[in-house]
Amino acid sequence: MKEQKCLFVTIAGLPNAGKSTLINSVVGKKIAIVTSKVQTTRTQIRGIAICDNTQIIFTDSPGIFSAETKLEKALVKSAWSAIKGNDITLLLVDASNYLKNIERIKTIFERLQRTKARCILVINKIDLIKKPELKMAYEHLNLLYRFEEIFTISALKNDGLSDLIIYLSKVAPVNPWFYGKDQITDCSTNFLSAEITREKLFLNLREELPYSTAVITEQFEEKKDKSLVIKQVIFVLRDSHKKIVLGKGGSSIKKIGIEARAELEKLFGCKVHLFLFVKIRPWTDHPEEYISDA
Repeated sequence: MKEQKCLFVTIAGLPNAGKSTLINSVVGKKIAIVTSKVQTTRTQIRGIAICDNTQIIFTDSPGIFSAETKLEKALVKSAWSAIKGNDITLLLVDASNYLKNIERIKTIFERLQRTKARCILVINKIDLIKKPELKMAYEHLNLLYRFEEIFTISALKNDGLSDLIIYLSKVAPVNPWFYGKDQITDCSTNFLSAEITREKLFLNLREELPYSTAVITEQFEEKKDKSLVIKQVIFVLRDSHKKIVLGKGGSSIKKIGIEARAELEKLFGCKVHLFLFVKIRPWTDHPEEYISDA
């Protein structure tokens, strides 16, 4: 019998590079929410993959960007702390817009150099560009930083992921597995269900409003008939936000609830009774309370 191996990998990069899509593809189940809006991910989310005798623990971290507000600074701090505690950093770059973001990518490279972290470059979204563009991106980024290895993938299409996983399992140190054989995440059910509702807020609300919302699961209870009762509070910053979240005659909150419930039923494989409440609270004054309960 082969010795067990275990590797901790942080997925880092700019917002919208595809980090959450990658962790979902690797694990084979949706554990991280995905939207087209930046800063969707607010906390470190761990996904667990098995390759032969190796357990690979991926951490999806918030995007790295120039932070200004207290909340933004907490997100970026969370991202860098994930990098500090790992074996390898997997730096994800969006192939379709890397040139536009090259200065921001260079800033990440500079800081990575100071941390002396082992780093693999993963060029993502290769399904969105032509081969000559990919070749140019590969050669350009390879000149800017000394990477341990470079992979080109499409996390969305599951293209190139097996090569990446095989490499990570090859370089993993001999170590006992950190989690059970069938575990795919260490996120609590409270956290996962709150994240799904927050995703629906991001998808349904306009412009800046989703960034002013936070979701907490206050009750998660299994009934005798195996159905779930989930009660959640959506926190907003002011009364005008509350009115928008509720919508005319409650139309908006009803739509968000229907979409969230459908996805929760898919995730937990049972009937879900979802109850949403909207409260006003200046939650961004204490962001750590709302971004670290995974």
